[in-house]
Amino acid sequence: MAPIPAVLTATIMLSVVPAWLAAQPAQRDEHRPWNRAHVVLAASFAMALWIDAAQTRNAMERGYREANPILGPHPSSGQINAYSVIAGLTVIGVVAAVPPRARPWLLAAAFAVEAVTIAGTVRQGIAITF
Repeated sequence: MAPIPAVLTATIMLSVVPAWLAAQPAQRDEHRPWNRAHVVLAASFAMALWIDAAQTRNAMERGYREANPILGPHPSSGQINAYSVIAGLTVIGVVAAVPPRARPWLLAAAFAVEAVTIAGTVRQGIAITF
């Protein structure tokens, strides 16, 4: 189950990153390849997001209440899946739009939010399942 800090982090990213990008020199046509570290961090974030979604579906089947106000207290599996896809694509899209030097920081922050969420859910008794 995603705690409120995930929503807070997403809100900050969606409000701060566009302003930060606007302040950067226009380099929209520059080729910005992803290096190995970017790909590893993005894959780690995607895996953590997938685990979080699986835990959330498991928790909903067991009657828990979801803490994420975007999803509501009792989201369906379809709502959880849609939210996870949108969240993942949003993070990866923002990361792709920023200069390469900022990518590791944003990806690490997104991964950290998911890792904290997963750990919190495990403490509530919802195991990591596949």
